[in-house]
Amino acid sequence: MLKITKITRSDAMKYFKKYSDYRGSFDFAICAVEGEKMHGVIALNADGKTFSLGHIWTDGNALIGSLLYGAAWRTAKAMGYREATL
Repeated sequence: MLKITKITRSDAMKYFKKYSDYRGSFDFAICAVEGEKMHGVIALNADGKTFSLGHIWTDGNALIGSLLYGAAWRTAKAMGYREATL
């Protein structure tokens, strides 16, 4: 069963370094996992005024991107943002 969970910035960067060219900064990240397998990570920025996507990377599963974008939007709403730049 897939689930969304938080991930440390250092673990997210390890994932990006392994699978992606992204080396930018971000405030926090969430990931999609199934058991021990991580299927994708989305890096997010929130500065009090703007909530935005830093980067997303998945293992190619067609559902993971939508799952992570949805989780990012729910996170933004829970933090009190009315808009998100994704």
